[in-house]
Amino acid sequence: MSNQSNRTKVITIVVLFIAALGILAAVVNFNQRDNAVSLETGQPAPDFTLTTLDGKQVSLSDYKGQVVMVNVWASWCEPCREEMPSIQHAYETYQDQGLVVLGVNLEEKRVPIQGFADTYGLTFPILLDETGNVGRDLYQVKPIPTTFFVDREGVLRHQAEMPMPFAYIENIVKPLLEAGR
Repeated sequence: MSNQSNRTKVITIVVLFIAALGILAAVVNFNQRDNAVSLETGQPAPDFTLTTLDGKQVSLSDYKGQVVMVNVWASWCEPCREEMPSIQHAYETYQDQGLVVLGVNLEEKRVPIQGFADTYGLTFPILLDETGNVGRDLYQVKPIPTTFFVDREGVLRHQAEMPMPFAYIENIVKPLLEAGR
């Protein structure tokens, strides 16, 4: 009987411990959600400041009056690699009409980022989010790539959590560019 009683006590303690961990995780998650910025279409896009690959400080608010694509990516991400030619093509096609692309690299060092930019011939600004404060915390990015489309007034108009072909980008960007004329 003693072994059975000890086994029951151990099982009870383990179950209570697991339940306590679950409750703690729920409380932490709830508190983080309360502190997070709401990213809703039609609301102002949260401003941020990051450093580019070439050492310049860039803020989203620097581009008010232009349409901005904020693309959150990483060099190891295969879907990110698939969509980069489309993003570069959109930038080349529409930059003269007011499109800005900000490529926000998530939590990587400069060397792989520079190699990636060179490989894909990227000419738009690459911003370094080395700590994930912008991508993970402020913009709540889970899957990458994730892209945010911001209109000329700084309002979030669309969010895509997938690799985007050029036609998809164009269908979002063209109306945003035309709306501000």
